[in-house]
Amino acid sequence: MTCENIYLARRAAHFGRLVQYGRFDELDAEHWLAAWEREAETRALDRHAPTFRREGEAWIKERNLI
Repeated sequence: MTCENIYLARRAAHFGRLVQYGRFDELDAEHWLAAWEREAETRALDRHAPTFRREGEAWIKERNLI
């Protein structure tokens, strides 16, 4: 499995958690994931790092108080 495939699998899992737990509908979940990815890019974070999604979830929670 390539780094990109792992990234995509983690992203899909994160998307599923956001929708599954009733936090967001699918459109909003996609919006917030894309917003996190843009923020992470400005911070020069490695999107393949194991902590990338945990940091993203915290970032999303801070902005939505969830």
